[in-house]
Amino acid sequence: MPVAVKGGIELRKALKKFTPDLAKETQKEMASLLKPIVSKARGFIPSSAPLSGWGKAKGNGKFPVWDGRGARGGVGYKTTPSKVNRSGFRSLARIQNASASGAIYETAGRVHTSGREQLKQITYTGTINRRDSSETYSFTTSTNKKYGKSNNPEAGYLFVQSMNQYSTIVDANNQTGAGRRSRKMKGRAIFRAWKEDGGKTNAAVIKAIEEARDKFNAAVGYN
Repeated sequence: MPVAVKGGIELRKALKKFTPDLAKETQKEMASLLKPIVSKARGFIPSSAPLSGWGKAKGNGKFPVWDGRGARGGVGYKTTPSKVNRSGFRSLARIQNASASGAIYETAGRVHTSGREQLKQITYTGTINRRDSSETYSFTTSTNKKYGKSNNPEAGYLFVQSMNQYSTIVDANNQTGAGRRSRKMKGRAIFRAWKEDGGKTNAAVIKAIEEARDKFNAAVGYN
């Protein structure tokens, strides 16, 4: 959950270089603002697996086994700048879930509300012509990455519905009345907590940064 301020990266660098105490004070204040959202988001994540089979799975390196403690503990905040994204933006403060199973719980069904459609078997047939004869062939493949890989055609739907019993996907877009809408601003825990906050934390973080800017300008004698 990012909070963006134009010129914020430059301000943070200047704070660290010229007023390190103010830099620490600002980060501490931002952390105190984000902690309640983190705590609330953790409370929206169930301790037991939303789907019983998910908690019993051994995992294959691609799909993580459910870890309730890890999913809750994975929700945290950062007050250091993120890397530049594909749109050229960086966040100064953000809330995220570092747990793989927690991230799946947060977002499953965000794009496909009824879960991904399961893999379809595709059969190819043809003829190979040889000098003295011809031979027909037929083979079936199922490698399309757009589909799930369960033999149960309702697996995706059942998976999403199992998590919807705890919380449905919540749209946290435009909590401050500004910015573009994004499907990435939707989820069951972090985004639900952000939605219920009503934009107060977003505004408070921006205010803290702006106050730090004003204090910095006063400290260095800039008008």
